[in-house]
Amino acid sequence: MKKKNILKKIMMYVFVFVLLFMVPAQAQAASVTGKALNKKVTGIVKKKVKAKDSKAKKLEKLFKYTEKSYGYARSYGFKPKKGWEKNYAMEMYKKKKGSCYHFAASYAFLAKKATNYTVRVGVGKTNGFNPKNLQDHAWVEIKIKNKWYICDPNMDKFAENSSGTYFLKERNELKGVYANFKGAKYYKVKF
Repeated sequence: MKKKNILKKIMMYVFVFVLLFMVPAQAQAASVTGKALNKKVTGIVKKKVKAKDSKAKKLEKLFKYTEKSYGYARSYGFKPKKGWEKNYAMEMYKKKKGSCYHFAASYAFLAKKATNYTVRVGVGKTNGFNPKNLQDHAWVEIKIKNKWYICDPNMDKFAENSSGTYFLKERNELKGVYANFKGAKYYKVKF
């Protein structure tokens, strides 16, 4: 009986320790990730674009950089949690490969930093890889003069015959590819 009580007390202390020390550490790490992400993105933007470049030129250079610099790694079971886009972007910058969610997040932060436009990540469905089959997908939308434009470096890189097709296109031009944006969710990019 004494051993059971001792074991229960030990388990309770471990549980309390985890709650007191581990959970706050994770919350603190999330705010540090934002600062680290900003620093990383600023470094990339400074290397890849010139201050004198137009905003459109900056978007194009960073789009090409994202396409050329990163590879694909499938990710299963995407479940967006608060701040997921920051984590996915940083993971892409570090590992140099990722899923469409990583491509979208990484380009979205680069576009935001370079232009200060309103930028969001769209998460929904596409038939861009297989016209007969809708699949889960993420892309970037950038608001320029009250119009939303799609930039999708993942689709542009990997969909058949698509080079340049998914850079700075008006939403209406691509609504068929993105299932008319039905059921899509949007995540505004903020540092």
